[in-house]
This record gives sequence, C-alpha cells and structure tokens, in this order.
Amino acid sequence: MSRGGTTTAGGAACDSCGEHGEPGDRFCEGCGAPLPATEGPPPQEREVTRARPITARTTAPGTDPAPDGESLDGVATAPGPGPDDGQRDGGGDGDGDGLGYDPDDRDHAERSVPGAAAVTDVGRVRPANEDAFGLVRLPLGESGRDIVVGVVCDGVGSVPGSAAASAVACTTVLATARDAVSHPDPADPGLADTGGVDVTELAYACAEAAVDAVSALGGPGRDSPACTYVAGMVVGDVLVVSWIGDSRAYWLVPDEPDASCVLTTDDSWAAEAVAVGLLAPEAAYADPRAHAITRWVAADGPPGPAHVVAHAADRPGVLLICSDGLWNHIPHPADLARLVHDDGPPTTARAMLTAALEDGGTDNTTLVVVDVAPEGSPE
Repeated sequence: MSRGGTTTAGGAACDSCGEHGEPGDRFCEGCGAPLPATEGPPPQEREVTRARPITARTTAPGTDPAPDGESLDGVATAPGPGPDDGQRDGGGDGDGDGLGYDPDDRDHAERSVPGAAAVTDVGRVRPANEDAFGLVRLPLGESGRDIVVGVVCDGVGSVPGSAAASAVACTTVLATARDAVSHPDPADPGLADTGGVDVTELAYACAEAAVDAVSALGGPGRDSPACTYVAGMVVGDVLVVSWIGDSRAYWLVPDEPDASCVLTTDDSWAAEAVAVGLLAPEAAYADPRAHAITRWVAADGPPGPAHVVAHAADRPGVLLICSDGLWNHIPHPADLARLVHDDGPPTTARAMLTAALEDGGTDNTTLVVVDVAPEGSPE
C-alpha cells in the first residue's frame, strides 16, 4: 500500500484530511490514512505486557490423554513426541517449529487436537495468507487435567514482513506454553487444580513473549513487521483470553445462540469511536476508517499490557478465536453459534470458514474453536 501525504520538517501532513502528524507517525490520527515515512524520536524501552493477574483456577475434571496432533480429517500432520515430551499435540521438529503446518505454505492449513480444531485460508481475494494460528493441548502435571492453548495472529498487510510476524508470534506462544507446563510451581497449593500453572499469568507471559519475538524482526530504517493477536486458554470450564488489536474471541452457546457473546473489544478506530459516543456502531463500522487498528504487535506497537479476561462457563459451549476475515463476514455471536456442529470442532471450523468464503472471502480467514464442557454437563 502506498502512503499518501506530504512530508514536513516536523511530521507528515495527511493528503486526506490535512492533519499534521508527529515525527515518526505512520498513520494519520484524524482519519487513519497512511502517511509517508518520517524520522521519529529514538525508541524508548518498551513496557512489558505482563501485569499483576488474578489467577484463573478451575476444579473441573480432566480429560483422557490425547493422541498426536491431527489435521481436521484426523490425519497426522507431523511425527508425535516421545513418551517423555509431555505433549499431546504432536508438536515438534518438522512441523513449522511446532505449529503443525508449514508457515511458508499456508494458503490452506488445518489442525486438530482432541476437543479443538483450527483452520486458516487465504480467501478469494488476497494473493497471500498473512494470518497464522497455533493450537496445542498439554497435560497439566499430576492434576489429571489438560490445557488447550489456541492463538490467532493477523499480519498487518500494509507492512512488509507481516506474514512472518504472525507465524513467529504463534510459534512463540506455543513454545511459551510448553515451557510453562514443563516448569510448574507445585509448591503453590492454590494452583493444584491446574498442575502448578497460573493460567492467567501464562496468558500475560505468552502475549509478552509474542511481542518480544515480533519486535526482534524489525530493523533500523524500515517498517516493523506487525500483526494482531488473540489467544485463548481453556482448562475445564475456565477460559482465559488475551488480545492486542482487532482479532476477536467469542463465547458461543449453540443450544441458546442468543446467549452467545463477544469476549473481546477491538483495538480499532471504529470501536473507540463507539466507546466515546462519537458514532453509533452501524455508522462507525461503515466508515472507511473503521478497521484502522489502534494497537498492534510490533517493535513500534503502542506499549502496555495485553487485554486479558477470564470467563467461567456455566453451560456447554465453544470458545472461538478468529481474525477479522471471519468476523467481517459473520460478526454476530448468535449467527456464529448456529454454525457449531454436533460432529465436533473440525466440522465446526470448516463450516465457519465455508460461511466466510461463501460471503465473498474478502480477507484471509483464520479461526480456532475449542469445546468447553463444565463439570457435570452432558457429553
């Protein structure tokens, strides 16, 4: 994408609205239009994304050990781990650094673990897929329970190298989760139900690690590769979601679609315009500036912690995390809930992708779905 505007001694003037930016600004704060490159101030040390979390704990029963990672058709995507690896997802060498697919060949990729599935697709319009996903299921020590970790990152198309940014972010999240599960804190009695792993702290740690990894891709004199970020972690009936940007998480209740909801708030021009009462949602999301994101993962991304929320499910449902290639076409939670299939997450993932493609497939589409069943709920 070319960048319109006029460079001045201080910053760039926007050709669209005339507003002057600060030195180093990449986008107009007035209308979101791209600006020509200007020299900004020396970078300051980035604030870490970790904050003081409230621990998400669960007493839900665990599940049986799961087989190696599979595609949505149940076909193994990579050799499984050895008996001492402590993994139930088949991650390892030869599968995109643990992603389960080749990040250099992702026009279409699928993956599943027991109770969860993921899919990414280039769509019908874009020449390449700059989205990526990660999905893993790991045993939580001696608790007898598992944690499912899913992540979706959407590369910022206006910045070179963002396909690499999304893949690196997802790879880093899975590596961070595996490391945390391998180094629990069994001395903390409050974490006994999660095998010594503080799930909310893990959400912050994964986001921080993803930002660090993507930031390392940048270099002097060029734009920093960038992506959005949303991750979901499920242990029993507890969901912990973290995000930066406008990729979303949904709680879907297929038996009562109208009880479904969005768990995240977009870091975007439209969402902020609605939040401050500037525009009604319909007008904001119809505006050309709607999808200008206000936070992103990159060396030059706005500092501060990732958003993190915890949700305790009181009924069976599905956690969905996705890029805007899905929710641009099917934004309403109830409509997404109606796409959930009794056949399980692989069928659900395909149904959601098909719905986006049939509506035009105007962007890369990536999603992860995880079944959630509280203790005592019917199978």
